[in-house]
Amino acid sequence: MPRRLSNPYEKIAHKTERTNNQKLVQWMNEIIQEKRLSLGLVEQETSGADRKQPDIVIKKRPGSEEILCVIELKPPAFLDPFSEAELVGPARTKATQRRADYFATSNFRDLIWFNTKRANNLEPLEKQIVQRYTLSSMTDPNTIEEPGIKSAIYRGLERFLVDMAEVSTGQKAEPKHAIDEILVYRLQNTITALAIHYKRIIEEKVKSDPKFSKQLRTWFTEQGWSFLAQEQDYAKAARQTAYLLVNKILFYSVIQPIRRLDLLQIPKDLTKGSLLQKILQGFFEEILKIDYETIYSTDFIDQIAFPENRDVVEEIKELIEVLAKYDFSKLGYDVIGRIFERLIPEEERHILGQYFTHPDVVDLILRFCLKHETDKILDPSCGAGTFLVRAYQHKKLMNQRLTHEEILRTIWGNDIAKFPAHLTTINLAINDLRSDENYPRVIRKDFFDLLPDQVEFALPEAWRKVQIKGLGKIEKTIEHPRFFDAVVGNPPYTRQEEIEDIQEKGGYKDQLIQKALYFGGKPFARISRRAGIYAYFFIHGTVTL
Repeated sequence: MPRRLSNPYEKIAHKTERTNNQKLVQWMNEIIQEKRLSLGLVEQETSGADRKQPDIVIKKRPGSEEILCVIELKPPAFLDPFSEAELVGPARTKATQRRADYFATSNFRDLIWFNTKRANNLEPLEKQIVQRYTLSSMTDPNTIEEPGIKSAIYRGLERFLVDMAEVSTGQKAEPKHAIDEILVYRLQNTITALAIHYKRIIEEKVKSDPKFSKQLRTWFTEQGWSFLAQEQDYAKAARQTAYLLVNKILFYSVIQPIRRLDLLQIPKDLTKGSLLQKILQGFFEEILKIDYETIYSTDFIDQIAFPENRDVVEEIKELIEVLAKYDFSKLGYDVIGRIFERLIPEEERHILGQYFTHPDVVDLILRFCLKHETDKILDPSCGAGTFLVRAYQHKKLMNQRLTHEEILRTIWGNDIAKFPAHLTTINLAINDLRSDENYPRVIRKDFFDLLPDQVEFALPEAWRKVQIKGLGKIEKTIEHPRFFDAVVGNPPYTRQEEIEDIQEKGGYKDQLIQKALYFGGKPFARISRRAGIYAYFFIHGTVTL
């Protein structure tokens, strides 16, 4: 099933597809001549054993008819250059028939270079791929000759051809790739494809469904954001939806062999989003019995993840098939950690509403605040968990005999939004996925609703009942500490004028003041009403010390 964008230029695009392919042929031949590369002609093949859509072929050397590489192209509306059915499979077959050492797939946005022999041997993806290249951000096939698009594609093709000439003549070896490097790239590609579909779906539903529009606005308010019904709002919701879903599937795949859960499998002929959601939720319910509520809990945004859209369903199914090829039980926690850490590129974190404090700054603050490895620490607006993850590492350095469980009992996190609480839980849990009591103390609440004598973190169902010899079973909960030894973090720096606008509920500022500045019904502190929300965080945090 092709995974593609609905394309307003489609009627024009099919007329120019061959022309665009020929442009690549022209530019590649120019590069080979300019750089004096030891490669033969680049040609657009118009017939062959398979008699399918023309390929681009690169000859081994000048004057030779032997083919070194086959390139399979699709228009930029095809989102995934890894698509087995549309690109990789046909390219591999054509390369094999022509005895070409290499093949490549491209949608004019990315180009992926494969080793034919390794692909036919079904070796891991990181061994099949020789290299990958970013070509452009083109979405309309008719813009290929615009200066910015053309120069970007030209530079990408130049890197590809120089590398191919050097590798094919033995001047350098094929590069080796770390397993996390290629997997992260593959996952990011899936996230981008899903987010493009989700953005279009969200925008259409906001315009046509008043109930959905109201729910989306409410969800934005719950995250502490303003909703203006603009492009960036739809994009933010879409990418969060994609990241949350991919993280859930990836985390299940990672923990499945370790905790002997059922292998994640989806029927190949399934096409309905509602059925896919039901099947996946069944798997997720099993992992919820262990813990990880902040990862697998659902809310409004999860409704968007499973539309009745066949392209989205196929994208999710292919992701599950890709992850099934990896044995995560044989990967070190450092590799798994890097996969989750690198999944969100630095430049995108701000778009997603996440502000990641630099680890050096975090370490400096922790050196002042963390005096002993048993100190109980709270981050009331934990974001992706940088303070808590670094606190975990500091404690481990202080006393290497501390177990994962012992450290988790002293680290507590809270965030008002689902996504950061979700990320923090993952980033703490992956330190030891084999632990029988691997449940990070992370919850989702408005920090000003947290009072030290009224909050408890419930254990997951499987751990609530503890066998005590001769006494049967008793219920058990994890109680929030009455006092913490340190409150650390990077609170939101919302200006006081923006607080009511973001929350969209009257009196929120007055309620915030009452909660933050009063304790036990008595005034606790006095600060200006014009103070930003971070000032109230500081005051409210002292109540827990």
